[in-house]
Amino acid sequence: MIYFDNAATTKYKPEEVYKAFEYYVREVGVSPGRGSYQLGIEASRMLYKTRKKIANYFGMDNANVLFTKNSTEAINLFFEGYLKQNDHVIITCYEHNSVLRPLHKLHEEGRITYSVITREDLNLSPDEIVKKYAKGNTKLFCTTLASNLTGRIVYSKDLLKHMKDKGITTFVDSSQGAGKIKISITSDSIDYLSFTGHKDLMALPGVGGLCCKNKPDWKPLIQGGTGILGDSYINPDVFPEGYEAGTLNMPAIWSLNSAIGYCIDNFTVIQDKEHALMRYLLSELEKLSNVIIYDKNFERVSTVGINVAGVQSSEVVKVLDKNGVCSRGGIHCAILAHEALGTVETGVVRFSLNYLNSMEEIDTLINVLNDCR
Repeated sequence: MIYFDNAATTKYKPEEVYKAFEYYVREVGVSPGRGSYQLGIEASRMLYKTRKKIANYFGMDNANVLFTKNSTEAINLFFEGYLKQNDHVIITCYEHNSVLRPLHKLHEEGRITYSVITREDLNLSPDEIVKKYAKGNTKLFCTTLASNLTGRIVYSKDLLKHMKDKGITTFVDSSQGAGKIKISITSDSIDYLSFTGHKDLMALPGVGGLCCKNKPDWKPLIQGGTGILGDSYINPDVFPEGYEAGTLNMPAIWSLNSAIGYCIDNFTVIQDKEHALMRYLLSELEKLSNVIIYDKNFERVSTVGINVAGVQSSEVVKVLDKNGVCSRGGIHCAILAHEALGTVETGVVRFSLNYLNSMEEIDTLINVLNDCR
């Protein structure tokens, strides 16, 4: 089997990740903050170590990291808590539905408004974008790190800085690209950043979170057990526990600790291998006259979106699957990007690689695509 769907979930993890999961389940196996015995204390230490490692990885000078089950929950937590009545938000046309949908829901409820930077306008200078889209009540600018549809890197330090200079809070959804692009909350003018473990960070599913430059003062998303101040009728006003009600997925969190360590130690090797694979894939795709490549000329992570002329993306995926190639077709939880590219009707075939893929696997893919006519 050839696996080209890493943008959805990285299937093959570093061995250290599996070992970390097994160690936690077998040797620790308890919840942090739920007991003062030695194992409970050790679980709390491991939770804090992971919090610190994530903070360091994203260039924070504090450990203001909140854990959730994925980036979608982190984004909803942030939007629901931070945005107020009549606020205006700016997003890009490449945002995932995990950003669009909660914002659109708030818009439908009459609480906020939002504007979408078009694909064409992303080519404008940061100053021109700010002048065109920012309003007097603009409170937040949201940008994805990289498109989950085409792999295009949307993240712009200059644009983030220009937004900050205008007094606009900045938010980055790093779900795509977090393990492949080095970013710094402190240096890159980022106020809030969401992450998920199971994609480019190569951890297990079930853990994500929100990095906050400053400790939040807004309401938590859910109420429940926090392990501290159990006599309170509502979540205690304590950071971070007040925002993390319920049992945390510590096996996945501890796997994330190891996964980030692996990303740090092997960053150059991973980057060089994936860049080489993407150059080869793009060069081979360009030889196929029946293939349309989206965002071909932009800097990207190891993801590419295509279509085969005259063939529905779903049909291409079926043919690939019959030949042992796992890919993704249809609408990719990014309707704004599909609208911008004009692919709502056809969908898009997506190939997302990681450093464990090979040139030979790409050759197999190209041979199958060559026969899709």
